[in-house]
Amino acid sequence: MVTWLFLPLLVLLHPPAWGEKAAGCRLLSHAMGESCVPAQPRRVAVLDTGELDMALALGVTPIAATTPYQVGQFPAYLAQAASPASLGVVQEPDLERLMQLQPDLVLGSRLRHGRLYPLLSGMAPTVFSENVGASWAENFLLFARALGREPQAERRLAAIDARCRRIAALHARKGHPTLSLVRSMQTHVRLYLRDSFVGSLLAHCGLDRPASQAGGGFARQLASPRHIKALDGDIILLSEYAPEKGSLIRRWRDSAFWPLLGGRLYEVDDGYWMLGIGPLAAEKVLVDLERIIDDYSPR
Repeated sequence: MVTWLFLPLLVLLHPPAWGEKAAGCRLLSHAMGESCVPAQPRRVAVLDTGELDMALALGVTPIAATTPYQVGQFPAYLAQAASPASLGVVQEPDLERLMQLQPDLVLGSRLRHGRLYPLLSGMAPTVFSENVGASWAENFLLFARALGREPQAERRLAAIDARCRRIAALHARKGHPTLSLVRSMQTHVRLYLRDSFVGSLLAHCGLDRPASQAGGGFARQLASPRHIKALDGDIILLSEYAPEKGSLIRRWRDSAFWPLLGGRLYEVDDGYWMLGIGPLAAEKVLVDLERIIDDYSPR
């Protein structure tokens, strides 16, 4: 493994082939400035599951991608569609491996990998969004421009909007039940708010949230079942992150506080509800939401 200390030297000694083809590129503005991207990228590398989701949604199969920490593999809903080379976990992408693969475009975010941008842009044209999560639709359009596939992205987002309207109408017919978004980690339980991927999707569809989750922000963290009422809603949507490593909610279920929950509990797939952060994940979340809301009836 080559350390990051020596990577700049390697990039200088082995300049990327894309520099020789810059004359045919397109200038694109993004979170880190401007990059001249190929007219038709053919060797795309992505640095998070959101970018992997978005590339696949646009009909592009990346040559390489990172995997979520502790999960150690691509989310199942994405693994079914592609098997790119692994660059290790999101937090520490294997830059030596990436350089060996000779990408002609790298997609990522300033939030996750801003510190690596000088190295990455020395290997290939690199396009970064500012954030991940709630900005997924904006990011999708940015990466669609980088890949030269804006019409496909616009059609996909229009279909998501149409499904949202149908779910909103169903939600109204059911009496506007509140939806609680709960994710169990090893050491705490998270309540996801408006500025998360799933929180923004529920807000976009006009779905009601419980008072404990109605504000802005990414998530609330709870460590004790004494606060279990904060999880409550008419519908409680529960996912577990890497449960084989431990899941706090499983201990809470055995506590004296668990019967205090009055809502109906539905378990959902963490792979696309929480890890996906892209249009393919959004479509699958909306399928689940429509089924769950249709199944719901007030107690």
